[in-house]
Amino acid sequence: MRTRTTDPRRPARLAAVGAVALVAGFMPGTGAATDTRTAEADVAYTCDLPSGAQPVPVHITAELPVTTSIGTAIRLRDVALSFELPRSALSASQGAEPAAVSGSARVLTEVSQRGESTVVPWQGLEIPESSLPAAGDIALRATGEVPTVTPRSSGDVLFALGQLDVGLALRAAEGAGEAPPALAFSCKADPDQSAELATVTVPPQTGTPPPSGAAPEPSGGTTPDGAGGAKAGRPAALSSGGVQPPPDCTVMTGPIPQVPKPAHGYMAGYSNVNKLAGAIKFSDPGHLRLNLNTSVSFLKCPTGVKSWLTTDGTLDYKGRAQMPPAAATFLTFGFMPTTAKVELLLEGRIDIGTLGDSAPDPETKKYKETTTAIAPVRARLYDVEVNGEPLDVGPNCRSASPMKLELVGKGASGAGGPEGYTVKTGGPLTGYADVPPFTGCGVTEDLDNLFTASVSGKGNYTKMMQSPLCVEGVPANCPEPPKPKPER
Repeated sequence: MRTRTTDPRRPARLAAVGAVALVAGFMPGTGAATDTRTAEADVAYTCDLPSGAQPVPVHITAELPVTTSIGTAIRLRDVALSFELPRSALSASQGAEPAAVSGSARVLTEVSQRGESTVVPWQGLEIPESSLPAAGDIALRATGEVPTVTPRSSGDVLFALGQLDVGLALRAAEGAGEAPPALAFSCKADPDQSAELATVTVPPQTGTPPPSGAAPEPSGGTTPDGAGGAKAGRPAALSSGGVQPPPDCTVMTGPIPQVPKPAHGYMAGYSNVNKLAGAIKFSDPGHLRLNLNTSVSFLKCPTGVKSWLTTDGTLDYKGRAQMPPAAATFLTFGFMPTTAKVELLLEGRIDIGTLGDSAPDPETKKYKETTTAIAPVRARLYDVEVNGEPLDVGPNCRSASPMKLELVGKGASGAGGPEGYTVKTGGPLTGYADVPPFTGCGVTEDLDNLFTASVSGKGNYTKMMQSPLCVEGVPANCPEPPKPKPER
């Protein structure tokens, strides 16, 4: 690797991702380039491990083209990060040492051309399970697919390595009891070095004028001019589903499609029914099946630059997209005991968006994040009894339209591990739902108005507890996630 003079502004540029992304000349794309080579780099990182800050050298390799043309995607293949962790970092306490380790990694890669830069996250790099050696540190290797970038002008395209985030699952030896808790930490590239991986040459096209200095737009959604970019200053509108980032944020770059990771977990909880002065208890947990991190975008918000990660998924109860049936007991109209079975039927998909800080909190050293999940669900009632007498409501007593169940979870990740709610580690999600009028109720008589008057209404508080997720393949022997208990 060649050396260069250290740029004192470099850390600030990496932290303020969106500020430089506005003028970066790259976009994800398809296509291919020939004449490839294998690039290698050794970058010194300092990692914020539970035992304190420690140096961790990282070796990076990737196959990429020597040259490419304007408008042709640069695709990096066989990306691999190799590093060794101190053995002490893998133990939650003295003597509690795991037998094997697996996990995933993310690198914020800075891509530069003609003096401007943008950050492309390489995330979901998989760390396959490795057994701990008898003695000494443990060697880990993260591999996976990374996004492409497409130059929109001539000039060298430089790839440099930035922040590294690692999450590890620790497995205990058979019969040794519980393993230490999962380990998550962040690493910063030491500033007194070059963190460059490689340069790809982009020659000018014959007969075309040189770039004017106005950089092309980052990629993203469809724009009126068909450029495929999200214009600076335009309100964020990044999901085809119901979840959107805050309206006071604007798109800087993205969405950048990712290779989603399949995952599954469970969810249980309570949902109030205001008119009945009671709650439905979903004690039998619903099975979640998710596609983690389908895309990533960077936004400019009043409180700073944020990342926006999207996830989608469904429910799975015996092959049907719904929560397991729940039993409900109420006092209808305040005095008549009523019981019923309730099903929440998912109509569409669950859309999830996570708004995350691009820089850690100065005091806690954690990256705060807020996750919003929206699911269109229809409520169905059956096996109804009023004052101990069966009330035949028929098989199609349900809300006339799906209700929009919107739940929010807040948490943080980084130093000391995750806290609160994160998509992968689970936790409490809360929100409100408006129950629509009912239809199809009754066999010999129309009971729609009865259930609309006694059940339908606005602002029904809901609190669900989500389990940690099992990300399929990470680790390879991912155990069945725990089933959470409802929490009032």
